[in-house]
Amino acid sequence: MGYFYLILTIVFETIAIISMKEANGMLHKGWLIAGVVAYGLTFYLLTMALNYLPMGYTNAVWAGSSTFLVYLAGILWYKEKTSLLELFFVACILIGIIGLNYMQKTQ
Repeated sequence: MGYFYLILTIVFETIAIISMKEANGMLHKGWLIAGVVAYGLTFYLLTMALNYLPMGYTNAVWAGSSTFLVYLAGILWYKEKTSLLELFFVACILIGIIGLNYMQKTQ
């Protein structure tokens, strides 16, 4: 159940950040409201995930995964520029998440 909550936490934080981008500095109230609601759900779901999973692991996977997804959304939907060095460091985050998941399952 903890992984279910963690995945939803990651999804809703990604939605929240994209919504804030779309809100364009509070010009689009619908997106702003969506972002606030998504952040509320993010913190509720994170609290639920922490009932089942270790705190350090949960925080690292949550932060790294949402960072990766937001970075990817920026490139794919917003056509944000990136460099090979940035891609390398984002890949390091992804490799770290995979490593944490592997270690969590072997313990």
